[in-house]
Amino acid sequence: MTDRAPDTKHFYQNLWMPTSGDQMTFLKNFREESLKKLEKTPFPTLKHEEWKYTDLTDLSTQAPIQSTLSDLDGLTPGAVYPYTFNQMKSHVLVFVNGYYAPRFSTTHDLPIDMCVESFAEATQKDPDGIKAYLGKTDKKGNDYFSYLNGAFFTDGAVIRIPENYQCERPIHLLYLTVGNENLRYSAIRNIILMGAGSSATVVETYDSLDRKPVLTNAVTEVFVGENAGLRHHILQLQNEKSLFFGSTNSTLLRDSRYLNTWVSLGSRLSRKDVDADLTGPGSNCQLYGLYAGRDGQLMDNRTVITHHTPHATSNQVYKGILDDESRGVFNGKILVAQDAQKTEAHQLNRNLILSDKAHADSKPQLKIFADDVKCSHGATVGQLDKTAMFYLQSRGIAKEVARSMLTFAFANDVVDSIILGSVRFFLYKRLYSRFGRDWGSAEDFESLHTMKE
Repeated sequence: MTDRAPDTKHFYQNLWMPTSGDQMTFLKNFREESLKKLEKTPFPTLKHEEWKYTDLTDLSTQAPIQSTLSDLDGLTPGAVYPYTFNQMKSHVLVFVNGYYAPRFSTTHDLPIDMCVESFAEATQKDPDGIKAYLGKTDKKGNDYFSYLNGAFFTDGAVIRIPENYQCERPIHLLYLTVGNENLRYSAIRNIILMGAGSSATVVETYDSLDRKPVLTNAVTEVFVGENAGLRHHILQLQNEKSLFFGSTNSTLLRDSRYLNTWVSLGSRLSRKDVDADLTGPGSNCQLYGLYAGRDGQLMDNRTVITHHTPHATSNQVYKGILDDESRGVFNGKILVAQDAQKTEAHQLNRNLILSDKAHADSKPQLKIFADDVKCSHGATVGQLDKTAMFYLQSRGIAKEVARSMLTFAFANDVVDSIILGSVRFFLYKRLYSRFGRDWGSAEDFESLHTMKE
């Protein structure tokens, strides 16, 4: 292990800026500006406070290969269909290695006033509309992977919900990867715009079509208008040879509501940043997270909620389940500005350790500059409740089954924040395959859960 600063340019020497659509000056300028910032930004090491628990030394010596449209060759609907929550009536956009795959997507029945399309399509139709929002939520600064995304992203999704429109069907953004003998690079950029008084549910899924490694770099920018509501569920389920770096940056206006659920089960190494700016009185932000690691997985989670105005509320609940030699990291921060009186903000991180070799790092933080607030934070790291284990075993339940049941119960409140029955059921099956293998048959499990939307 070392914290020596590696050669920054070596890492992206095999990547190039996409040329499609770059005739538009604003997009070309955005990419070039991102590249300039990237060249000045050191690759993250253990010396960086935001990366102090995550060693990227092995990654820094690699040079990922740019994905191409040819990665979609030979892909069939039968291969994609199992990942689309087939029980759910939804609008679906499918991307493979960062490229839009229209032949697998279903957007033909969209309402006239609603936009759900690829970034490339949206930029061609409304360049001024994209220019007004692209990069506007990324205020972290000095963020290597955000700049890397800005310079080299290939495509993504743009969602526009018009004012006072209640979107009844969920919108599913499905990101699949395929690999080869070399580490492939897949980068996407999403923009979600919620008009005043509107509501919608968006699901982002990141999964793998094979067992080969891909580095995914995803940035989603969210703008929630006045009195609008967005339920945003993100599932990271990629194979355990892959790498994932993602950020979701949101801006909330007056009386808006934003629910973000982040679930991470896959990838050898994953890092997720969730930033929310509450810029309007009465806005409400709810963040739920579940990260479940095994073998040698490392799952790094960073959240920042900033209260800028009075009478806004926020709540964070992040849970980690760590088995074998896995490691989980939670770095959560609540910032309350001086003018943000009457703020109510709460943060909780709980970690369940299932192995003597598993490890959890937790760093909850509060920075409060107002004097009339209700704020709290807490963190716990522990093993399964011995009393609960004894209770279940005393009633004839085998030890391993009791262990699985209690593990499921620990994760349940985060999973239940997903209101879509089909997505929740899909996730339960993934959790069951990992933690419920001693708990009856798959048929018994299915009988416990319904798929009502």
